[in-house]
Amino acid sequence: MLSEIYVKDFVLIDSVNLPFCEGMSAFTGETGAGKSLLIDAIGILCGDRVNTAMIKQGKEKAIIEGVFHLSSDHPAYALLEEAGYEIEEETMIVQRSFTIDGKSSAKLNHRTTTVSFLRKVLATLIDIHSQHDSQYLLNAKYHLQLLDHYCDQNELLIRVKEAYQAYSEIAKQLKEALQSDYNEDDLEYLTYQLNEIDEADIKENELQELEEEQRRFAAFEKISTALHQSLALLNGDSGANPSVYEAARLLEIIDEDEALVQAHDKLLELYYSLEDQYQILYQYMDTMEYDEQRVNEVNERIFLIHKILRKYGGDIDTLRQKRQELEQKIDQILHRSDYLKKQEALKKAAYDKFYDVALQLHELRTVKAKELEEQIVQQLRDLHLANARFHVEMKQHEGNQYGIDQVQFLISMNKGEGLRPLQTTASGGELSRLMLGLKTIFSRLQGIETIIFDEIDTGVSGSVAFAIGKKMQQLSKDTQVFCVTHLSQVAACADHHYLVEKTQDEKGTVTVIRGLNEQERIEQLALIASDSTSEHALSAAQELFIKAQENR
Repeated sequence: MLSEIYVKDFVLIDSVNLPFCEGMSAFTGETGAGKSLLIDAIGILCGDRVNTAMIKQGKEKAIIEGVFHLSSDHPAYALLEEAGYEIEEETMIVQRSFTIDGKSSAKLNHRTTTVSFLRKVLATLIDIHSQHDSQYLLNAKYHLQLLDHYCDQNELLIRVKEAYQAYSEIAKQLKEALQSDYNEDDLEYLTYQLNEIDEADIKENELQELEEEQRRFAAFEKISTALHQSLALLNGDSGANPSVYEAARLLEIIDEDEALVQAHDKLLELYYSLEDQYQILYQYMDTMEYDEQRVNEVNERIFLIHKILRKYGGDIDTLRQKRQELEQKIDQILHRSDYLKKQEALKKAAYDKFYDVALQLHELRTVKAKELEEQIVQQLRDLHLANARFHVEMKQHEGNQYGIDQVQFLISMNKGEGLRPLQTTASGGELSRLMLGLKTIFSRLQGIETIIFDEIDTGVSGSVAFAIGKKMQQLSKDTQVFCVTHLSQVAACADHHYLVEKTQDEKGTVTVIRGLNEQERIEQLALIASDSTSEHALSAAQELFIKAQENR
């Protein structure tokens, strides 16, 4: 949810800092006052392009900053955590600034970021819709995804994807085998490579162990010298161990002083500990032997392993994979017919497995598509499109990672009209109501926190306008809604009403945005409806306001 926005030196706005709440917020004002400037500013936060013409005349820099409340289970939260952003008190702060000389910056939680990352994060939070937008809801390539959002069966989608990937891999191998034209020369070379790998017989961790042994041989003299000196210091004629033992023996006859008795015990304990360490070092030295033959064997083996790894992939895992590929290619040449039959059988089995799970998904989609049709038709009826029909067209195909369905949403707005793709439907008021009805269903499913409608009520009036306002009001129970409107019927339905005014003085023209109290709202509704604040106009506005706020 967008909880606060700060805009400075942006087009006609000097400086504005607006707090926002949940529910529905309406923005009204005279034509040309700049009602859409705030929406444009939010669009820039979401990653829209900026240019120097957006900077207020006479100023050097424009700043737009938004504060968002972000629940920890929202997809945007996961995106931020994955990118390493710190999130305090479920708050995200986004800032964009740009200067008159063309420089711009983007920050997220006070850390410089990219506009593309902002666009990715904010796309999960905010949906801006204007009357002439080419919305994703109209684009058929997103309709399958939208239906799947409605189905809410991610586990089944994952199973379909995994099954298709398994089938695709086998199909790819078969295709490569069919296109291959290996001959006897290829067989000889492939066999040579396989034998070279097998003869090397490189074991897991063998190289590391050999290199460790090589390091020990290289340090033999250093280790031997250190051991001899250490043993001499421990147990020589004047070594530490005999000295500690003698010190303990001298104290052994004293039993009159408890402190000295304890000192004797500790010295004796130290002597035995030193003796143990001496034995360990002595035994190690006793096993040390510089074996010239073994040194040569280790060096030659390390050389061979490095040679094989360089030739066939760089590490033991890649070497194993290369061996498997060689074996498979040799098998293809020697038993081509059998191999192709085997791959054909594997391909069929993998496709059958994919089709079974894809069919489960298809059947689920079919059931859910009917439910979706009913829900959207109900939304459209609420918006005074009584004759509208909505249909989820499903066609089957061979399959891909999303299943076997091709989905397209079809609509008929008027009685007697055939069903058509959404993008070919009527424009203006009908399209706006269609989009509003669709968003009421899908925005909640997609996790959208804030929906912005920029004058989508153009071309409607009367009871239709009021129905649009009530639908936005209904939508705002689940999602924060901003609407720029010129209709009193819509504005009356809002929880919060902001007035956008343009003022002029000797310094120039400035757009001001301020929140209205209830009495001011009544006056503005009267002005919007009748351009009058007469007693009759105010009474009508009061009646509209009360009606709009009923059954919230």
